[in-house]
Amino acid sequence: MRKWMAVIGTGAAVISLGACSNAEAPTTEEESETPAQEAPEETQSASEVYAEAVEASQQVESLRARSNTEQQMKMQPDGIEIDMTVDSEMEMTYEPLAFHQTGETSIVSEDIDNTNPMLTEMYMTEEGLYMHETSVDMWLKMPEEMHENMKSIAGQQSADPARQLDELGNFEEDFVLEETDEAYVLTLDASGEEFQELTDEQLEKTLGQMEIEAPLSPEDMEVHSVNYVIMLDKETYLADRMEIDMELEVDVRGEMMAIESQMQVDYSDYNAIEPIEIPSEVLEQAQELEY
Repeated sequence: MRKWMAVIGTGAAVISLGACSNAEAPTTEEESETPAQEAPEETQSASEVYAEAVEASQQVESLRARSNTEQQMKMQPDGIEIDMTVDSEMEMTYEPLAFHQTGETSIVSEDIDNTNPMLTEMYMTEEGLYMHETSVDMWLKMPEEMHENMKSIAGQQSADPARQLDELGNFEEDFVLEETDEAYVLTLDASGEEFQELTDEQLEKTLGQMEIEAPLSPEDMEVHSVNYVIMLDKETYLADRMEIDMELEVDVRGEMMAIESQMQVDYSDYNAIEPIEIPSEVLEQAQELEY
């Protein structure tokens, strides 16, 4: 059981699109029969919409991201089943890189005795990385090495739609575009050998964000399917929502854990977040940790 608990949350950290055909041109005969008919509005391809989204995301200086992750984990040969829900909200600025994040994790299992929910809060600014330890109701200032590691991966999280879009850039010809009255919807079914590099990058990013007892490598994980859905505002081309569904298996010391993960991230308040500041009471009360 101990080694299984070391990897609970793996899928939650993984936390992240062909082209639509243009309308056919009317024939000469059709044109003569309807001379006053207006030409149909030109339809954008998925690649064109993707390019607009990338350009728009590069202008973002701050945002708010609310995420919900639902995971179902089955462990073999123990037969243990765990359902986990992770809800979080993050305010982030890019220059300087800083964020404030709150989270709530609930675990439901007949086989695990746990206290629900588990609450987390974190600040990261140029002053350092501060985390609230719920079990002792105490703020902790994390070591500088951990602060530097967090800065290096903060922009890779699902809270950064620009990074997510950039990672999918090699597959823009595989995007599928749908359109509603208010949104462009880009989807990508990233299953198959041609997407191996993308899924490997996701796994490496996941492992880089994890502090776990049982060391894992990409070779310990097998991704069976990944599906992305990105909803873009029609006027701004900024992401309103991103959904990532994933099925994978993790090999922990010769025993397998199957994970089904559904993550949804809603983005708002683009370029409207005030500079992130750590409250004075947190700075005064925090106990400094050392490696």
